[in-house]
Amino acid sequence: MLPDGLGAVMDLPLRERGVGRGPAVAVVLGTNDIASAIGWRMARAGWGVLLLRDLDVAVLRRGMAFDDALEDGAASLDGVVAVRAVDPAAAAAVVASAGGVAVGRFGVGALIAARVMRLDALVDARMHKYAEREDLRPLAACAVGVGPGFVAGRNVHVAVESLPGAEGAVVAAGPTASPTGKAIPLGGAGAERFVYAGVSGPWVAEAGLGAWVEAGQRIGRISGVALDAPLAGTIRGLVRSSPHGIARGTKLLEIDPRRGAVWRGIALRPGRIAAGVAEALGAGGAVGLVEEACAA
Repeated sequence: MLPDGLGAVMDLPLRERGVGRGPAVAVVLGTNDIASAIGWRMARAGWGVLLLRDLDVAVLRRGMAFDDALEDGAASLDGVVAVRAVDPAAAAAVVASAGGVAVGRFGVGALIAARVMRLDALVDARMHKYAEREDLRPLAACAVGVGPGFVAGRNVHVAVESLPGAEGAVVAAGPTASPTGKAIPLGGAGAERFVYAGVSGPWVAEAGLGAWVEAGQRIGRISGVALDAPLAGTIRGLVRSSPHGIARGTKLLEIDPRRGAVWRGIALRPGRIAAGVAEALGAGGAVGLVEEACAA
């Protein structure tokens, strides 16, 4: 069943659905590096963008994401600034301007219920590789799924691949590729460059993003248990300290063993995925695959 009033919204032409006029609006689920690259790309194309934090997964590559705006009030990514929005009304004020980027911690259900902005596109970039996917098509004028688990025409209007080597490819019909379960090597290091929380509890980071560390160097503590660097390199990803606690199994740390490693800005793979989403949505002027599907 659709939320109250949403059925009538879906009967309108694509560019008339929702509340108000102004720039097209993209709501991106997730504030990770891939979601943020998508938000950055859409903002550069003149869309208003709202990113919604995934409360189930802590953001690792914070230097490549807009997530820190929720704690710091604002975050900059390659020249685009995102600001914290405490509620849907505050978000609507930001995205009313072309290129405006807001970041919120409320859910998409609350956003739709508030009826303060139209959703020209809903992009799920939470990267839940093995989760069962709900049908997102009733929630927005056009729904785009990024990565494994999406089926264009079944739970989203169109999907975009995240599989290494095919990242950014637009899938107009059928499923995206299944995950390989393998980490992308950096400097010869694969899964061994990540560290996961072995227990649940308060997390205190004792190092900073971008710092060079040696193997065995103390990075932080979770529930008083020391967490050390697994190898020498640059801290590419580090979950923000959380006195309220981190769940067991959370990916807390990523080390890039390469000298001169980049830990902030939009990386190559997220950039390619973002370009695929922009292509699907017709950002930059072309009529996208999503618009063709939703206007039919």
